[in-house]
Amino acid sequence: MVEYRLEDLARISGVSARNIRAYRERGLLDSPRRVGRSAYYGERHLAQLAAISQLLAKGFNSAHIAEFFAGLRSGKDLPEALGIQASDWCRPNVSTLNVDPADDDVRTLVKFGLLRIVDGSVQMPDPALAALVTGAQDQLRCLRIIAHVARSTDAAVDRVAEAAVTALTETRGVPSDADLSQLTRAVVSVEVERALRKSLAAAD
Repeated sequence: MVEYRLEDLARISGVSARNIRAYRERGLLDSPRRVGRSAYYGERHLAQLAAISQLLAKGFNSAHIAEFFAGLRSGKDLPEALGIQASDWCRPNVSTLNVDPADDDVRTLVKFGLLRIVDGSVQMPDPALAALVTGAQDQLRCLRIIAHVARSTDAAVDRVAEAAVTALTETRGVPSDADLSQLTRAVVSVEVERALRKSLAAAD
């Protein structure tokens, strides 16, 4: 298990040591592991600091965040921790497809996480893909195309993800309030969209 001293945690997270101490005192950050007078932080603390930075950027103050975290630590789900009444509107709208769960392409898409089988029904949780498939005259043909694209791009997507993570890792040493992970996702998304438009234009 990787552990960090306070100075290392501040450098890696981009949050000052002073703010880390303040977050700890206000109950936002879990207590570190102590050995004598030394304090050691782990990946859990890094994740908590990332969540705190994201919530602060969205306009929540430290008192709100401390309240949310206290609710989550006590076992409440997110709506309960936020103090709102959960209902059907906050649950994902999952589309059920009229296709055979045993179909090879369906199984492929389940493996890629694009479909799931619940009680014998084929469901597509992604709303954008679901809108395309449910609106198609031949859902199974549409799924075959999606499965073919998923199989053909799997290795390339893994390479893009690895390159992005490498770039992100190299940048984490630079103190910043920005969410570098979210920034990396946005850059990769724009680059993939640009490359896709170029390839589709060349194929016409």
